[in-house]
Amino acid sequence: MPSDLAKQALAPLLLFETLPARRTWQEKLQVETPDSSAPMVLAEALRPILFHQSQEATDCRWVRVMCAVFGRRTSIPAKELKLFNGYPHLGDQSQVRPAIRALEGAMSMGQEQGLTWPKAFWTECWEKTPCMGLTPNAKPDWAPDAGTISSGPLSKIREKLEVHWENTHSTTGIGAKHDAVFGMAFFALRLAEETFSGDNSRGILGRLALRTFLEIHITLRHLVTEDNPELWRSWRAYGAGQAKLVSLLPDSPHYADADLLRRIANEDFQEEFVSIDLGHWAGADLRKLSDNLDLKSIYDRYYGWTSGFSHAHWGSIRESVFSTCLNPLHRGHRYPRTGKPASLPSVHDDINDLLNAILSDLDRVYPSFRSRLA
Repeated sequence: MPSDLAKQALAPLLLFETLPARRTWQEKLQVETPDSSAPMVLAEALRPILFHQSQEATDCRWVRVMCAVFGRRTSIPAKELKLFNGYPHLGDQSQVRPAIRALEGAMSMGQEQGLTWPKAFWTECWEKTPCMGLTPNAKPDWAPDAGTISSGPLSKIREKLEVHWENTHSTTGIGAKHDAVFGMAFFALRLAEETFSGDNSRGILGRLALRTFLEIHITLRHLVTEDNPELWRSWRAYGAGQAKLVSLLPDSPHYADADLLRRIANEDFQEEFVSIDLGHWAGADLRKLSDNLDLKSIYDRYYGWTSGFSHAHWGSIRESVFSTCLNPLHRGHRYPRTGKPASLPSVHDDINDLLNAILSDLDRVYPSFRSRLA
């Protein structure tokens, strides 16, 4: 019979209804159901092995290798076997550990893998345990002051969208489509909150935001219309590649958290296998996409003038920072405005329209989400 310590360590496995031979586990452990600490025990056990090259993950891979060796399902040279038998105390571990990982990875090559239990394991983990987030130690330098972010319609839509995300989220695996659709909607909501705070909607930043809203709208409509799994993955992989590109710069820009970008680049695959695409992720520019989607009129309405603000073209500069001199002797020349900059026409209604279109596309693929801005 297993020791009390072994029972304590293994009992949390009974949290899983789909555990293979679960009745046998119950009999051997003499436990019907695990106690309330089981989820946290499992979380602490899994945390150090999520990165496949960690010491703990290598230990697990060593167990699999040695079981295969002694079960005569694989064979290795005597010299290597001696090192593996003495792991982790014998030999240069900077060479032994990679050898263990390489052999364990090679064991699965060319074999059809049974994924029923792994999929069931992660599904039950998702269904039976809550999400956890990091708590910032201090308010970030960029955080808005209390009260500057709207607590009205946008916040209500965000709350409902969070509930809808949870109701439609079914896996902790890579869900390129679900992450893209909800990610763009949440991104658009945050952008709207920032744009509507203060006087941003009547300034240069409002026009830059409007240009971004247009791109979100056209991009999401294209992805939803095509609804091709490979295209969803391509869009996601392009973003990971851009994170990798910036994280590899010898001098990181101040606006970027290089460590965070590196983690983003490594989230789905090791960054060695992440490509950096210097073109457009869809192989077509925004104008072409809008034409194919019958959104050319929307493109024409919002793209040209707002892009001028992004590129600091003369027309945008003229509108935002110059005034016409009324002195007849000065021939109506332009001079820079002094004092507080004059307000530009608000982008509020335009952003409302585009945000509602984004939410409509979300509702199209993940019904039913009816909340809109009035």
